[in-house]
Amino acid sequence: MTLSTNRRRFLQGTALLGGAGALAACGQKSSEEQADEAAEENKKKADEASELPSTAWTRAEYDDVEEGGTLRLAVSQLPNNWNGSHADGALVDRSTIVDSMSASGIRFTEEGEWELDPDYVVSAEVTSEDPQIVTVKYNPDAVWETGDPITIEDLIAYSKALKGDDDAFQVASTVGWEQVKEVRQTDDEFTGEIEFDSPYADWITLIYPEFPHGISDDPEEFNKGYVDENTPSNGPFRVESIDNSAGVVTLTQNDKWWGRAPKLEKIIFSVVSQQQLPSAFANGELDALDGIADGDTYSQAAARDDVEIQKSNGVTWNWLGINLEGGKGILADEKVREAIARGTNREAVGEAVVGPLDSPVILKDHFVFMPGQEGYEDSYEAAFGDPLTFDPERAEQILDDAGWELGDGGVRTKDGDKLALSFLIPADVKSNSDRARQIQSDLNEIGFEVELQTVPADAYFDEYIHVGNFDLITPGWQGTNFPETSSSNIYYPHSSAQNYTGINLDDEVADDVNTMKSETDEAVRLEATNRFSKAVAETFSTIPLYATPKIFAVKEGIVNYGASLFESIDWTQVGYAKE
Repeated sequence: MTLSTNRRRFLQGTALLGGAGALAACGQKSSEEQADEAAEENKKKADEASELPSTAWTRAEYDDVEEGGTLRLAVSQLPNNWNGSHADGALVDRSTIVDSMSASGIRFTEEGEWELDPDYVVSAEVTSEDPQIVTVKYNPDAVWETGDPITIEDLIAYSKALKGDDDAFQVASTVGWEQVKEVRQTDDEFTGEIEFDSPYADWITLIYPEFPHGISDDPEEFNKGYVDENTPSNGPFRVESIDNSAGVVTLTQNDKWWGRAPKLEKIIFSVVSQQQLPSAFANGELDALDGIADGDTYSQAAARDDVEIQKSNGVTWNWLGINLEGGKGILADEKVREAIARGTNREAVGEAVVGPLDSPVILKDHFVFMPGQEGYEDSYEAAFGDPLTFDPERAEQILDDAGWELGDGGVRTKDGDKLALSFLIPADVKSNSDRARQIQSDLNEIGFEVELQTVPADAYFDEYIHVGNFDLITPGWQGTNFPETSSSNIYYPHSSAQNYTGINLDDEVADDVNTMKSETDEAVRLEATNRFSKAVAETFSTIPLYATPKIFAVKEGIVNYGASLFESIDWTQVGYAKE
């Protein structure tokens, strides 16, 4: 049975509200005229994007898929920690690799509705409203690859580790778990209850453990036990080998898997830099490309005669991150950050990356919802009365008023200090470099001195972003089907491991965040979410850039795998179509 979800639908053909930022402040046009033109331009782009399917892969019934075969895929790096709940493990590449080896107890349909995955969970329902209690029953056939059963004991330990009460556990996020009062076994080892201190709207995301209790019981094991190896699989595949020096992970069928047998024999992930992707794919070294992000890769992939290009809407978005402790104190000034935001041509940044992908550049002006998603509004317009348009003259005036004087060579100074910043980019990631170079050019035009700092891609997060060692960055966030509860930890609390810019809104947004997590009245929840997003916009710490579609290149004959907005991949059914 398909159950209800709090995921907000993407409204097909709905105009985006205001914040395009595509128009410079030029000529004699008023800000209202610019906003109207920006809104009209975004409507056209939203209409174009709405034509993309939710799922774009080629479908085939299980019995119509060949048995055997290998699927060769690419990632940009291997994780520095295979524990996805650890602060160093919350990376998209790790999620990509382990998708066929892990489960959350639910799966998503093409329409974005969640349903229980019967391979893992027999039932899950709210059995008490006050206090909120969720009763869950696991499939007794489900086991870890060690052969040990997956039980409520695993969830008890997992919930304690992620609750945040014990600082020894270096968790990526405590969202949801901090509201759990207790997880307890009620009947046999497969049946239990989750009791909450306060209601949690997206309780369904907390019903299943990521790994056995032996990992969650021990902070040392949790933090360091899986730096070089994956946590135990509970999916149809398991790790056969990890070659860190070669950057290759080989998955094979999990002989402890209790469900329908997977069709593929192996899945191989190889580390390939974005710069090397086009040639690797053109030479037939890869069978598919996941998430094409630059024009060179797109054009060369499309030129391969045995390939299907798939496009769907996506929940990934790129952002300009401004470290409040960076720039030797310069970036602590909100006016400097505002000048950066208003002096950045976000449309040009997006066009540099998304334009060559034959896709519309749709700018993002909300910190929780995606453009076109129900509830989306322009947070900058809500905060300041007008959208965040590219306005270098206004940015220059802001810097003038803040005491930054334009000097020789076009670089501003104040009290003898230059308006100088560094821009951190990972090596061999062209899309990141393209964004940085466009922003560098924009900011240098208004009196900044921005230098690019290239670092090894595998050090970009752990040695720089995670520890706040940067001034400016433009990575991406991958959204989820539960935006209200999965997004707040990027900005709140100040101590959150994923609050990379260091903003402190703890006093201002605490009540709204609680409402976002707990409120079941969608109208009330939406109001709180928009207030929260407005508060983030006012800080000019994270500047949303643009949303990116999902673009895959898939070798002809591969079925049930590819671009999808919501739908979960059934890895037992992925493979090669019978001829």
